[in-house]
Amino acid sequence: MDYTGGAQGGAGPLVSTVHAFGAARIANPVVALFDNDTAAAAALRSLRRSTLPGNIKVLQYPPLPLASQYPTFGPPTTDAPTGSLSMADVNGLAGSIELYLGRDVLSLSDGTLRPVQWGTYIQGLKRYQGEITDKKEVQDLYRAKLARAQKDPSAIADQDWDGIRAILDMVIHAFD
Repeated sequence: MDYTGGAQGGAGPLVSTVHAFGAARIANPVVALFDNDTAAAAALRSLRRSTLPGNIKVLQYPPLPLASQYPTFGPPTTDAPTGSLSMADVNGLAGSIELYLGRDVLSLSDGTLRPVQWGTYIQGLKRYQGEITDKKEVQDLYRAKLARAQKDPSAIADQDWDGIRAILDMVIHAFD
């Protein structure tokens, strides 16, 4: 989708688009790619996959090893009135594209990973939705990383592309 042309982003609108493509019997292969988070899982509950033709594949980003033990920032409690930092498996809970952009863009100046902030509790799934903190900064760092790799391909060897590679491999093999 070209989101610069006015198409709505987000998991809910993508589910609607997938339904529309299926109903229209779009002939071309289509891959609908969802985040690996709670919001996507909630939206996908309404998708009737069994009614989709075989040329439409609905995928979520794959589990990410980096995300299996990731710092999270939780809501305030009596014991921690300003919130608390703890480690959690955020696969399926907070796996937006930013989490896949590489440890190099997710790391803070001290080498620690930028935490996920827990947000909305999705009652229907009985789990929280999380989001990486400073999302815009992560995106900016990724753009700089990409520009560096395009200017000097030898830089790729020193950059973390594992998450992006995992997504691309999944899409490339979607119809195998």
